[in-house]
Amino acid sequence: MRRIKSIINVTVLCICVLFSGLAMPVVIHAEEPADVAPYMTYISTYSTDVSISSSGVASIYGLVRAKDNVTTYVKVTLQIYKDGAWRDVKSWEDSGNMGSTVAADYQLFSRGSYRTYMVCSANTETKSATSATRVY
Repeated sequence: MRRIKSIINVTVLCICVLFSGLAMPVVIHAEEPADVAPYMTYISTYSTDVSISSSGVASIYGLVRAKDNVTTYVKVTLQIYKDGAWRDVKSWEDSGNMGSTVAADYQLFSRGSYRTYMVCSANTETKSATSATRVY
C-alpha cells in the first residue's frame, strides 16, 4: 500500500512538472521585415517624379514636408541611363522651413531613359527616393 502511494505521488509530481513546463510562455523574437519603413521623426512626407512631353520637355518634381517647424532641404537630380549606368544630367535644390519643393522644366537633347533621384532632409533626418523610369 505504501509502495502504491509512493508511485501515485511520483506520478502526480511528474504530471505537475510536465504541465508547469507547458504553462511557461514562449517568446519568439523575429526580425522586422526589410520592406517595413522605419518611423520618421521629422519628415512627414517626401516624393519625386519626372514626366516627359512628346517634344522632349522633362518636368521635374521633388518635395519634402516636415512634421515640425524645422529646416528642410531637397535636391533633385535628373539622370539618364547611359553606358550601363545612371548619369547625372542636371540638379535643382531648395530649402526652407516646414517644407521644400523643386519644380522645374528641362529641355532634353537626347533620347533615352530618364529618372529623378532625390535626397532630402529635415533637421537631422535624411531620406532618398528615385522616380519611375521614363523614356523619351
